[in-house]
Amino acid sequence: MDIRDYTEKYAAQYRGRGPGWFEATLVAIRRRQVIASLERHPHGRVLEVGCGLEPLLAYWSGFQRLTVVEPSPEFVANARALAAGRADVVVVQGFLEEVAHQLAETAPLDFVVVSSLLHEVGDPERFLRALHALAQPATVLHFNVPNVYSFHRLLAREMGLIADLFEPSQTEKTFQRTTRFDRATLEAMLVSAGFELIRFGTYFVKPFTHAQMERLIDEKILPPELVVGLERMSTYLPDMGAEMFAEVRRR
Repeated sequence: MDIRDYTEKYAAQYRGRGPGWFEATLVAIRRRQVIASLERHPHGRVLEVGCGLEPLLAYWSGFQRLTVVEPSPEFVANARALAAGRADVVVVQGFLEEVAHQLAETAPLDFVVVSSLLHEVGDPERFLRALHALAQPATVLHFNVPNVYSFHRLLAREMGLIADLFEPSQTEKTFQRTTRFDRATLEAMLVSAGFELIRFGTYFVKPFTHAQMERLIDEKILPPELVVGLERMSTYLPDMGAEMFAEVRRR
């Protein structure tokens, strides 16, 4: 991954300086799923892999100790500023696979958050092996990734706009995303790496692309409350959420 290019594009989108402000809405929804997952399991000693501009400590304080691993220098500096003066937070710069030996010193772990990251990892098998080595039998790991069976991708295929659900989108190309997942491929990869599934789900039924959602709301064709309803729609369309999560532990 070109981490500098990724950092610039991510920061521009996240801070509203580029196209795709709807992603911030999805980030908030994703965050609620992460917190719900954390609160279902013991979560005193937490590892967050990849924190972006809003590490876990910025919106959740239910940990006793938090270790953050992040390769982007800008994101590391931001996380360290947020954690200034806190003895319960450690921020490590580097790719997980390269700093795993340092992280072993923080074991045991109760919970690992890998949010919106696995699909961007160049060598996911190596990445998962490193996580497996860090996890204890009782450690719970939360992964979330985009779902190729999202309602909007199914609609695009039926409209003839894409030929294959696994066809990369422009967003995936922009952010150097290397792997696309449905439930079967995600679960198979995690099981192959030595994990067992505890819980799976999808969330936020998104009918249109980010750009189309932005236009519908910006031009007041549909109200902002649309987002609340779509978040709840996964109750009725449980396989078609825009993203999916898996909670796993070591076999």
